[in-house]
Amino acid sequence: MAGHKRPGLWSPEARTDLFAIWSYYHEEADEHTADKIFRAIVEKSQMLERHPFGGRPRDELRAGLRSLLSDPYVIFYRIHSDGAEIVRVLHGRMDLDEVFRDE
Repeated sequence: MAGHKRPGLWSPEARTDLFAIWSYYHEEADEHTADKIFRAIVEKSQMLERHPFGGRPRDELRAGLRSLLSDPYVIFYRIHSDGAEIVRVLHGRMDLDEVFRDE
């Protein structure tokens, strides 16, 4: 995971999510798989630099929240005056209502 760049703003929770995803695949599969999943998420998130409204609105979870799919993960973000802030990266099968209710 060393040397990988994360574009835009990443909240502490999103950084923790991304590290947890990498760690999970590193432990359950191998470093190559972990790096591949990590890169896929980061590459998808780079789209937000050019197209911040490219994701879909997720106001049902929290006002102003948007999401972008990096299957099987969902990148949740908000748009600010200085660009997109990635707030969470979660597996699509998680109970999203529960996660965002608790935050």
